[in-house]
Order: sequence, then structure tokens, then C-alpha cells
Amino acid sequence: MADTDQYRSQSQTRVTPPPPRRESELRTGSAHLQQPPHAGSNRGGSGTNQRYGNGGSFYTKTTDAEHSLNLLEHLSDDLANLLNRTDISDCFLKVDGTFMAVHKCILAARSNAFAAVISGKFNRLDPSTREQLETLTEKEKLVIVIDKTDPEIMKQVVVFMYTGKCELNEGNAFYLLEAAGRYDIKDLKVHTGRFLVNRIDSNNVLTLLRAAYKYNNKLVKQYCIEHFITHAKEVMDQHELWKKFAEEQQPIVAELLHWHVNRDLFYSEKPQWDANSRW
Repeated sequence: MADTDQYRSQSQTRVTPPPPRRESELRTGSAHLQQPPHAGSNRGGSGTNQRYGNGGSFYTKTTDAEHSLNLLEHLSDDLANLLNRTDISDCFLKVDGTFMAVHKCILAARSNAFAAVISGKFNRLDPSTREQLETLTEKEKLVIVIDKTDPEIMKQVVVFMYTGKCELNEGNAFYLLEAAGRYDIKDLKVHTGRFLVNRIDSNNVLTLLRAAYKYNNKLVKQYCIEHFITHAKEVMDQHELWKKFAEEQQPIVAELLHWHVNRDLFYSEKPQWDANSRW
């Protein structure tokens, strides 16, 4: 996909730009990035504002709220089309041998971690994240080497950074939550958090708690604590799992037990938690 011989030798897949305003499969190196629903779709139609063509066209009257939403959809569509523009990309993500053409300005705007890498301020990164990212330069293009994240997950992360949308399901939600925390993508933290808080149970609550505390995801943290308050016995009855968690995560366990004993205080402060969970 890349415009250097080195990248072509590692992948035989070439990028074929999609027809404008149509849903297309994006090919980036050996990666196949699927545009999210509505990305690249035809603008216009009943109830939406339309752009003037060569001969002009009539605008359909909409409310201010609908107009603002349409503008955001158009922006998402336009940025989705950039995913195929390897001719103007200025950066590559190398994920387990897969190259993805991206743009430094998009990465820096959407991810605090990538902003630090691109600006050369690695000291701003968490030590564990710093160890997982490496930078190279090939023919004046920055290459960010990523070893920790699976390529399929990273493809969805990239699509989300450009469009605000991604394929989110029970199979990938936790890994996207981790990636959102690792690369400090706040909107993706909220997006995956909102999906997962409706699926918390006594079998996954400890795993979600560990990730929520590690990446300071306040939304997931709040709902996991709430689940523990209600189902503490059920969680602790998983003896081996609870024993290992208690040994490895003593500060988290101390807070869980504190709120379990002081549940009335937790619920009295819940409105404040809700407000703080809005990034």
C-alpha cells in the first residue's frame, strides 16, 4: 500500500480509491478497513441539506439541530475518504507487519498518545505505553511501530479516529476499550464504555475494573463498582479469580469494600460521578 518499495515488498495489496460518496472497502497495505455505516454515502435526499451542484439545487428545510447533525455526518464522510488517500498520507502505522497509511494531524487531534509521539515528547507518555511504541523514518514519512494492539483492533481504532464510528460488538469491545485507554482516545473511551456498562456481569466485572482503573475510565469504573455493591457475594464466590484479583489489585479491592460498606454514600454521590463521567 505504501509508496515505497520496502512497503510494497511486504504486501501485494494495493489501494484502490472508492467511488466518491459510496460505501467502499478501504485497503491499507494488507489491512482491509471497512467504512462505517453512512461513511461516504450520498448526501442529500429527503429531509437533509444538499450541496449546490453545477446548476444549483434546492435546500430542504431542516431545524438547526438537524443541520448541525448533517454537517457532522458530512465531516465524518469526508474524513473517511482520507483513509484511502495514500498519496497525501504523511505517516504509517506498522502493526504486526501490517502498514496503515494515516495522517499525523488526525492522529494528533484524536489521540493524546499519538500527539506526544508525533511531537517527539515521549516523556508525556505512560511508561508502559512508551515501551510499546517505536518510531522510524522512511523517505521523509514517519512510521509508528505498534506491537501491543492486534491489527484488526487497530483498524477499528483508526476508522474511529477519522469518522467517530467503528464496528463495535461483544467480541471486540473490551479490546477497543483497552486500545482507547492505551492511546488516550477520549471519545473511544466513552463509546466503548457506554457499550460495555450494559453488559457487566459477575464473570467480567473484575476484568473491566482492572482496565477501568489502569486507564482511568470513570464511566466503566462507576458501573463496575455499582455492580459489585449489588453482587459482592456472587463475585467473591469465584474463589480463585477473586483471590488472584485481591492479591494483585489491593487498592481496587480496598475501594470496592469501602463502597460496599458505604453504599448509601455511593448512591448519594452517584449524580456527581455521572457528571464527571462525561469527558
